[in-house]
Amino acid sequence: MTKAEPPHLAERAEIVRRYRRLEEIVPRHWTESRLQANGINQHFYRTGGSKPPAVLLHGIMEGSLSWLRTARELEADYDVIMVDARGHGLSERMVTAKTYTQEVLTEDVAALMHALDLQEVRVVGFSQGAATGIRLADAEPRLVRSLVAAGVGDTRSSQTEGTGTDVAASPGYQAWLETWTSWLRELRTQSHEERMIASLSQLMPGQAVPPEEQYVGWVESAARLDLDLVAMGGSLWASVGDRGQAMLAALGRLSCPVLVMRGGMWPTPGVAVVVKEEPSDRPNVRVVHFQNAGHTIDRECFEPFIHWVKEFLRGS
Repeated sequence: MTKAEPPHLAERAEIVRRYRRLEEIVPRHWTESRLQANGINQHFYRTGGSKPPAVLLHGIMEGSLSWLRTARELEADYDVIMVDARGHGLSERMVTAKTYTQEVLTEDVAALMHALDLQEVRVVGFSQGAATGIRLADAEPRLVRSLVAAGVGDTRSSQTEGTGTDVAASPGYQAWLETWTSWLRELRTQSHEERMIASLSQLMPGQAVPPEEQYVGWVESAARLDLDLVAMGGSLWASVGDRGQAMLAALGRLSCPVLVMRGGMWPTPGVAVVVKEEPSDRPNVRVVHFQNAGHTIDRECFEPFIHWVKEFLRGS
């Protein structure tokens, strides 16, 4: 006799079972395109319209579809471009220790923007994408009008230097990586409904089921990941680890308006999230701390996250 599934798991499964397929969720007026830039074929979605451009840069092991909910909130005021970084989504793979570095990722985005003839761009980046945005604004100050850098850690110290590599070498991380990689492989052979249900296992304990567009976008981004990129493991962190001195130095050189948004590594169970603006030692930089939140503040705390993003972009 099979043991009955706990009621709360059955209820969660019933919720996501009703979630629509990606092609039913992405608005019909959005365009999906590819172009050659910086020597690779880059894939992106674009909301369109004669509005100021806003480029969204996702985190590592995510994809352009991770921004689906955010893009729908911003498209009334901006022509939103959601880019797949190399090795992610439907962009060309090209992932080795030499071709997947922070410098190369920055060059990729700059080349794409130039190819699209974008100017005065508002850039929103999360985690790896935030580091890329900071490097981009530093390298091409005339291209970036303003920058939102979410999930970059504490910008007042360099104590995070090298910690990504340390974590990647730990037994706990290796065990998680093995389980996570197995999940990614299974996604490729599953039906839509199977993907939706199987991915519940990847949510944080006690985390509510995300809204349809957020959940489906995240799952489909995972299904499109290059497994060779995932297999790089600790060497990947070494290649793109840019949360310390180099990123802080680039941030310190920026003259454009910058909004830094940071959480922690893991949410604090049973403790409410408090969003608080902190003092900044740079006149062009605002710092907002999501206290008691985890790293993925755009998913865990979407309402305050999008509120701060909208307010900042309107004023910059």
